[in-house]
Amino acid sequence: MKSSGVDLLLLTPGADLFYLTGFEHGHAAERLLALALRADGSATWIAPVMNVPQVEENALAGEVVRGWTDAEWYLPALRDAVKDARTIAFDDEARSAFLQDVIGAAPHAKVVGSGQIMRRLRLLKSADELAYLRKAAAQVDLTIPKAIALCRTGRSEREVDQDLCALLRAKNPDGAVAFTIVASGPNAALPHHETADRRVEKGDVIILDFGTRVSVPTGGKHGGRSHIYGYHSDITVTCCAGEPADPEVREVYRVVYEAQQAAIAAVRPEVACEQIDRAARSVIEAAGYGPNFLHRTGHGLGLQVHEAPYLKSGNTELLEQGMVFSIEPGIYLPGRFGVRLEVIVAVGQNSAMPVNAVSAARLPTAAA
Repeated sequence: MKSSGVDLLLLTPGADLFYLTGFEHGHAAERLLALALRADGSATWIAPVMNVPQVEENALAGEVVRGWTDAEWYLPALRDAVKDARTIAFDDEARSAFLQDVIGAAPHAKVVGSGQIMRRLRLLKSADELAYLRKAAAQVDLTIPKAIALCRTGRSEREVDQDLCALLRAKNPDGAVAFTIVASGPNAALPHHETADRRVEKGDVIILDFGTRVSVPTGGKHGGRSHIYGYHSDITVTCCAGEPADPEVREVYRVVYEAQQAAIAAVRPEVACEQIDRAARSVIEAAGYGPNFLHRTGHGLGLQVHEAPYLKSGNTELLEQGMVFSIEPGIYLPGRFGVRLEVIVAVGQNSAMPVNAVSAARLPTAAA
């Protein structure tokens, strides 16, 4: 904060606040609950009175917890917390109404995004963070064969999804299922398809994109683990119900696999993020599918499923040891099918270090 010229860091419940304090809360909504951290290390918590006990168990000795009532509202507490601050780093992901109130409470202060303080801290994963990420990755890795076997002809996407979630919960009883996507047949041509009631037909391609979240001990009084935040897994496998009905499926799968491997091979320190994207995209473009690669090659993974760094064209940020991100090229043919293959890697000393299992080199099939 001092080196950035920031007097006050103001964070509301979210991944950044959890990273610093272990505090999480999912119900504050329109009520401001925030940590106001000064560059000298002093801190004030602003909290609805009904949340004060929860905040106090996470507050450090000497930190002020300023409770406010619904009748009083939070503006007086906010004005006191931001008083005399010349530059305020405000939570990047907070409600815009809170930002407007901060500007009103400190009209002469410069307000910047909290990312310039928090981004660097979360970007490079520690050994402990990598251990949590590998634990989460193992949960999805162990589920892959059973997940593919679920994709039988006649089953609806929703039925596959329900069974997939049950498998993931069995592997992760103390954590949570973070997300699932089940996209079959022409739905697989939609990268972020919403799982629906379409039934798998013989020869369909099915994209399975899923992840878990492992709990992180926080030392609190209520179980000592996180219910909202934790370290994530994220994987995408593409399979088929029997022999593909579309004769182009196996060729597209091969191209996507080779694009993924090219991107992984390009990972090392001092390489720009956009070069990893270019490594994957050049393989797909050379095969004639350039316009069908609809998204970036990868995104960071940690306390959030999508966080920095982002592997995309135009991002000249250099990779550093300890960064963790997905490698997930895809080809999507509208009305026909899609193929996406995703793994998570960490930047090692000289190359990529796999965080979870490598993608299958050949198209996996479920019993038709």
